[in-house]
Amino acid sequence: MDMKEVIARSKAIRDRYHQLEIQQNGQSWSAEQDALAFLTDAALVGRFVMDKEASWPTSQTDTSLSYKIGETMW
Repeated sequence: MDMKEVIARSKAIRDRYHQLEIQQNGQSWSAEQDALAFLTDAALVGRFVMDKEASWPTSQTDTSLSYKIGETMW
């Protein structure tokens, strides 16, 4: 997959999130809300990596780590 495909896929995913946000909240998220959500997901990736390295306890590492990494990539 080249960068143009990655960008197009990312935009399509973001559009789907906008649709979900409008359905749930009556409007899409602001840039501030997007930034806060990204920071939360990035922090969770860090915690799940720490758990893989046995320095942070959690019971959800295997599925949650790969899911959160994918979620932050788009």
